[in-house]
Amino acid sequence: MMYSPRMLLVLGGSGFLGPALRKAKGAEELVFTHHAHAAPGSHAFDVRHSSVADLLRAAGGRPSAALILAGVTNVDACARDPLVTGKINVDGIVRVIKELRALGISPVFTSSDAVFDGTHACWREDEEVHPILTYGRQKLAVESYLAGLSLPWLAVRLPKLISAARNSRCMLTGWVEALGRSERIPCATDQYFTPADAGDVAEGILKLVSAGATGLHHLGGPQRLSRRELLEEVLDEYRKYSTPNAQIVECSLRDIPVLEPRPLDVSMDSTRYTSRFGRTIRPASEIARLAVRDCFRNMEARGA
Repeated sequence: MMYSPRMLLVLGGSGFLGPALRKAKGAEELVFTHHAHAAPGSHAFDVRHSSVADLLRAAGGRPSAALILAGVTNVDACARDPLVTGKINVDGIVRVIKELRALGISPVFTSSDAVFDGTHACWREDEEVHPILTYGRQKLAVESYLAGLSLPWLAVRLPKLISAARNSRCMLTGWVEALGRSERIPCATDQYFTPADAGDVAEGILKLVSAGATGLHHLGGPQRLSRRELLEEVLDEYRKYSTPNAQIVECSLRDIPVLEPRPLDVSMDSTRYTSRFGRTIRPASEIARLAVRDCFRNMEARGA
């Protein structure tokens, strides 16, 4: 199997971050896999039993690193069935990490701000965490497994991802479209985070991998703000184009029915990343305004 240093294996590239990675690096240097959602040029792969060695033989090369995006990311789904999702998010990922290491490939695991319990702001990598979400506990279990291994390995905690371009999976696009309808938009005033553009995060991950970074890194946006404050940025830009029809209903995060209480503050301190690479991730307020403009450009193009 030929060593391909420019190749990056992306396990689970059909989600929100996959397209951003394709745009950032170029599809010719990436080998993507999928489980439920097939994509052109992507290889079927199940972290519970598929062979990494077989995958690489089919791809025709062996990379130096593999980015692990695969897993069940729906928080309520993990709470509803922790046993089944744990077999994927913990057992399956650990199995893959073991095989990658045996093949001499450095694992790059994408973790989440869901590992925080929300009791304070601006979490650092060196702080002890106590997840209150099943999904967060699953992510922490893999982090803990990696921490017991010798280097090289890389774990990157990601924030809520948003998009400067219109994207049906993005909360910003959802808000812009909802503002044009006569409906109620409930929005928590007491939930704080450091959201970041998916494209910026993709570039950040690639910078870390290219530089041979190891250990745990946060890759959050530079701006801590509440969900309501982010919506206000959307509203302010939206009013430049049209009058909102929707009614904003302010509420507590605790008023929103979910299977498990959400942590109130999952904002991250990403100084470890920025001290090395600079502020390459744009503020969420800037992304929100760009997202509104892009949505209206798309509507104009469609003649709406």
